[in-house]
Amino acid sequence: MAAMAARGEELKPLAPVDTTPKLEILNKQIEMSGEDAQAYVNRAYTYALLGRKDDARADLKKAISLKDNAPMQNRVGWAYFNNGDYTDAVRAFETSAKQSNYSARYDYYSLVLGYWATGQTKLALENYQLAVERDPRFGEFKTLEERIAEWTPLERRAMHEIYVLWSKTWKAS
Repeated sequence: MAAMAARGEELKPLAPVDTTPKLEILNKQIEMSGEDAQAYVNRAYTYALLGRKDDARADLKKAISLKDNAPMQNRVGWAYFNNGDYTDAVRAFETSAKQSNYSARYDYYSLVLGYWATGQTKLALENYQLAVERDPRFGEFKTLEERIAEWTPLERRAMHEIYVLWSKTWKAS
């Protein structure tokens, strides 16, 4: 990247990808059962990661129309987050948390992502503290790294930024 910058070149955003082996599998699952909400939300998440924003949004609407419960709302939130639809992600994460009565293991750290992305820093920090209380691995950098090792770069960035802010300003030493 430094060499590119020195030459005056800019990084170009990744171009959307038409298909992948995973998409082919998900397409077949949906062909076999057009009522499989999990297949739709999984395909939406994949579309989001591949830059196919409109396709992701259509599948997310279909998934929720087929199954509107806490786990599905949470999964929809992750796809919206990776699609750059942060307000929709917050709405889905909040709906999920309310539907689960804030008892699902993922409620608080999912909310952190949405609040981080929408600039709601205090809510992100408050929910980060609640996430740490539920899962202490979020409370130490090394175990946080292990916990989020396979998250997307955007998901990891959000958690890293809030962790650093939380550890410097919120965490009782």
